[in-house]
Amino acid sequence: MLYLIWALLNIAILVFLILACIKATKLIREKFGLFAAIVFVIGLLSFVVGADSDQENKQSGPNQMTAWKFTPERNMETNSTRFQILTLQRNLISGYELVIRYGKNKQDQLNTPVDANSWTIGLVTGTKWKPSSIIINKTEDNNRFQYSVNGTVEWKLLGITIFSQPKEYNGTASIK
Repeated sequence: MLYLIWALLNIAILVFLILACIKATKLIREKFGLFAAIVFVIGLLSFVVGADSDQENKQSGPNQMTAWKFTPERNMETNSTRFQILTLQRNLISGYELVIRYGKNKQDQLNTPVDANSWTIGLVTGTKWKPSSIIINKTEDNNRFQYSVNGTVEWKLLGITIFSQPKEYNGTASIK
């Protein structure tokens, strides 16, 4: 419920900001003329476009982490790679998922993790999941992996981080 309230607060403030900018543009046009209003609008748009391109340069994809490799694919049997999707946390409007890619090792024919990713699903307005560490360990049972995912949820208001909340998820994944 907190995630939904935070998303609605972000949307309401954004709408208010847009309406305030429209009124400010009208006032600037009345007081200083059309040219000043056009310069004001171009200035606002340059801030929006500049902030968006900076975010793209900082990460490889939207709310995603791919920084862990366990076994090279050349050591895996051909066509043996599978995926296991785990829900780390689910709330009313969004959730965090872990995807483990695994396959049969050529040497011992045991299920071995290849890589793992974590990302956000659903409506992510106002929050950002930033995984910092993903650890996958084999267990004695060939059909299970132990996982540990650490990261931070950033609570944002109009793109400005207000609070950072550390999160840790541990568990066992049963594979198919």
